[in-house]
Amino acid sequence: MEHIAAFMLLIACSNDLQTCTEQPAPTVAYESMQQCELELRPALQIADGKYGKTMGKCVEIDPALFYEDAEIVWDVTAEGEIEVAIELINPQIDLNAMARSDHADETTRVN
Repeated sequence: MEHIAAFMLLIACSNDLQTCTEQPAPTVAYESMQQCELELRPALQIADGKYGKTMGKCVEIDPALFYEDAEIVWDVTAEGEIEVAIELINPQIDLNAMARSDHADETTRVN
């Protein structure tokens, strides 16, 4: 069985960042943050030109979270950064220990 260590979040927004939608990532999950980060730039380049602004982020995740009922919640700030949180449906698990983005303020953008 594969070890899930990270996932990629791709977001496409209008030029004014008022309307943003999540886009499909090329892979559901990655075994390492490095593997995700290597595929992030090519994924953004494929999406480039289809939307006003395209951005993405790799988020590290504890493998145990893969088996929990959880929701990925994201927001795009006025500065064009992606904020990501994982909200567990079972709140008895320590969320801060389960998932985090490697570089909290480094969102990769195209455009």
